[in-house]
Amino acid sequence: MHHVYLDQNKWIDLAKARSGRKEGAHLVEVLQAAQEAVRAGDASFPLSAQHYYETLHRGGRESREHLAGTMLGLSQGDAIAPAKVVVPYEIEIALIEQLQLPNDRPPAVQIFGKGANHVFNTEMFTYEAPDEYEGCPLPAELQAMATVVGSTRMEFAILAGSPSSETTRLALSEHMRLTGSEFACGQQDLRDRIAEMRSGRRDDAMTATAIADILDLLLAACTRLGVDPGRLLAGGSEVLGPLVYAIPSRWVEREMRRLRHANRQKQWEGNDLNDVMALSVAVPYCDVVVTEGQWVHFVRAAKLDRRCKTKMISDLRRLPELLGR
Repeated sequence: MHHVYLDQNKWIDLAKARSGRKEGAHLVEVLQAAQEAVRAGDASFPLSAQHYYETLHRGGRESREHLAGTMLGLSQGDAIAPAKVVVPYEIEIALIEQLQLPNDRPPAVQIFGKGANHVFNTEMFTYEAPDEYEGCPLPAELQAMATVVGSTRMEFAILAGSPSSETTRLALSEHMRLTGSEFACGQQDLRDRIAEMRSGRRDDAMTATAIADILDLLLAACTRLGVDPGRLLAGGSEVLGPLVYAIPSRWVEREMRRLRHANRQKQWEGNDLNDVMALSVAVPYCDVVVTEGQWVHFVRAAKLDRRCKTKMISDLRRLPELLGR
C-alpha cells in the first residue's frame, strides 16, 4: 500500500475539484483515481496534526466543513503519528546503533493509525454510545451502530471545528499564529548569524540547533539506556553530527532548514513551521509526498528522497501515475 502525504494546499485543491469549482476541474480525474486507489486498498492518505491545526485556522465554517469532508472522505480517518511519538523512538534506536550499546531495541512505534487520537497521541477523542436509552437497555448491535455513527460525527467535528467550540477554535488559531511568528523570527535570526560563519561552521550550527530542539528527549533516552550524556556532548560535531543523521525525522528537519536558510532572499513565514514539522515525519515514513515546489526541491537537493525512498512531487496531476506503479 502507498502511504501518500498531501500538503494542506493540495487537500484544498482536491476540495475544489470535489465541489465542482472551475479552478479544480483539472484535478477531478486525480481525485477519482485517489478514491479508487483507496477503495482497492492500494493507497492511504493519512492526516497529520498539522492538517487539523490548519483546517481549524480557516475562518469560514462552511469552508472548514467542506474541506474536512474531503479530507475524511479520502483518508477514511487514516492518520500519521506526531513527532512527539516518533522522535523519542528514533533517538533511542540511534543511540543504540551509534554507540553500539548492548540494550535491546525498543518496541516499534505505530507510525500509521486511525483518527484524532492517533494524530494527537491521546485517548480523549473516544466515543461510546450508552448501553441504555431513557432507562431501556439498548441491544448490543444497536449500541455498536450508534458508537460508529457517534465516533464518525465526533471525528468530523474535531477536524472541522464544531460551532459550539468557536471560542476554542479562535484561541487555537491565535496560538498557531503566535507560535508560527516566533518560529519565523527565530529562524530569521539564525539565518543572519550563520551567514557570517564559514561554511563548515554553518553545518555545525545547524546540527547544534537540531540537538537543542531534542535535548530533553535525548537526555531522557540517555537515562533509560544508562548512557552518560557527557559522552555525547564532549564529542562535539564528530559525534553529534552522525547522531542527528541517524535520527531520520530530525535529519530531514535539519536539512530542510539548512537549505531554506541558504535562500536569503526569501523570508521565513509563520506557516513554515507547520510545513517543517509535518514533512519531517512524512518524508521518512510515507511513500509519496505532495507538497510545495520549494520543499520538493530542498528534499531532492539533500537527497533525502533517495535515502527515504520517497517520491516527492508538487503537481497533483502526477499522482495517478505514481499510484498506478
